[in-house]
Formats: sequence, C-alpha cells, structure tokens
Amino acid sequence: MKSKITLFIFILLSLSAKGFAHPYYVSVTEIHVHKSTKTFDISCSMFTDDLEAAIKKTLLTNTDLQKEITATQVLDIIYKYIQPRFDISFDANSTSYSLVGCENIEASTWCYLEGTFNSSATSIKITNSLLFDFLPEQTNMVHVYVDDERKSYKLNNPEKTTVFAF
Repeated sequence: MKSKITLFIFILLSLSAKGFAHPYYVSVTEIHVHKSTKTFDISCSMFTDDLEAAIKKTLLTNTDLQKEITATQVLDIIYKYIQPRFDISFDANSTSYSLVGCENIEASTWCYLEGTFNSSATSIKITNSLLFDFLPEQTNMVHVYVDDERKSYKLNNPEKTTVFAF
C-alpha cells in the first residue's frame, strides 16, 4: 500500500512538473553605451520556451529555437518579434539597431543587438514590452551602463518605459 501511495505521488508530481517549469517570468536586458564611439550594444535574455510561444502567438509561426537558433530565417523571425517591442532613444531621438546574433544558454535565449546614436546622450529612454503580449506576469529587468556608471529598473507588465539620466 505504501508503495502505491508513493507511486501515485510521484506520478502526480511528474505530471504537474511542466506547469512549474519556471514559476517566474523575467527577462534581463543589458545596454552598454559607448559615448566615445556613439555606439551601443544590447544583450537580452528571455526564457526560450516563452520566446517560442510568444513568436507562435504573435507572428503565427512555429520555430524551434533549441535547434535552429543560428538559421538566418529564424534570426529574422526573432528580430520581427523584438523590433516593435523594444525601443531605445537617446535624448528623445529614437534610434535603430540590428540583431547581430542569438545563442542558447541553458533555458534562455540570448539576443545580441547593436546600433549607433547621434547625440551626447544625457538621457536614455527604454521601452521594453518583450513578452508582455504573451505573459501578463512578465517582468523585464533593464540595466544600462554608461562609462563606469550602472543604472537599473524593473518594468512590470504593463509598465514598459523608463528613462535614465546620466
């Protein structure tokens, strides 16, 4: 009898484990601003399964980011997802960026972006609604580095914009 109860508990835990794959929904975005060259680079980490599901829901396409992360068409799909949900402005001047690559590290997909700006950058406005359209519980951590100074902010869905002054 005891072994049947243990087996039943084990089966219940196994079946419910998928629902608890990661009980929190957080992305981390790091932005490094290089004033001397007027360039910036961005590293953004999202849970791979969440990114896949968001792409499927919003762009109506299936993609296996565990297998095809370096394929050009997959990078295009990821960029199409990121671009309308992430904006960076220097002194109120919106700027463009390009996706230079992605990689999987454990359960996360890291996306790398870079761009240039034209101002002296005394303020940086970040709009980051990645995964907000898919996960109401989503939180996006934003870290901005300018020279040796770091500033951070936590964007909880639906709050998607913050401004950093340097």
